[in-house]
Amino acid sequence: MNMLKKAAIVTMLAVGTVGLADAHHADNSQFNANKSAVFTGVLSRMYIGNPHSYLYFTRMVNNQQQNWTFETEAVLALRRAGLSVRDSLKVGDTYSLVFSPALDGSSSGLMTAIKLANGRVIAFLTKNNVDTANKLLNEKLLEGAPSGGAPSNQQ
Repeated sequence: MNMLKKAAIVTMLAVGTVGLADAHHADNSQFNANKSAVFTGVLSRMYIGNPHSYLYFTRMVNNQQQNWTFETEAVLALRRAGLSVRDSLKVGDTYSLVFSPALDGSSSGLMTAIKLANGRVIAFLTKNNVDTANKLLNEKLLEGAPSGGAPSNQQ
C-alpha cells in the first residue's frame, strides 16, 4: 500500500474516532443542562458500569407508582467525587437528588448531585461544587418547592 493510501486511512480513522467520542459526551443531546430539578424517591436498583451508571428509583404520586431512571458518571468518576456505590447507596433507601431533565419528557434525567441518607451531598458535573448542589437541594426541598421533578431554570 502506498503512503498516500495509508495517510488517508489513518485520517479517516482519526476523524471517525473523534466524532464518536464527541457524540458520547454530548449530554445536551439527551438532557436539558440549562434546567435543574429536584427528585426524591426510593432507590429500587442500580447498574454501575462504564461508560455510565444508572440509578433506578420509584415513588408514589397520587396513589400511582412512578419509575424514574437517572444517568450518572462512570464508576471511576463516582469514586473521584466521593461516592462509594457499595457503601453509600442502599437499595430501599430514600434519596434526594438534583438532575437535568430528559429532553424527550420521559421520567429520566442526568443526575448532577445526590443527598445521601446521612445528609452528605455529592455533586457531579459541577466541578465538585458541593455547596452549590446543597444550596439547590435545600432551596427546592425545604422551601416548599415540589420534589416532583418539575424543572426550574436554576442551576
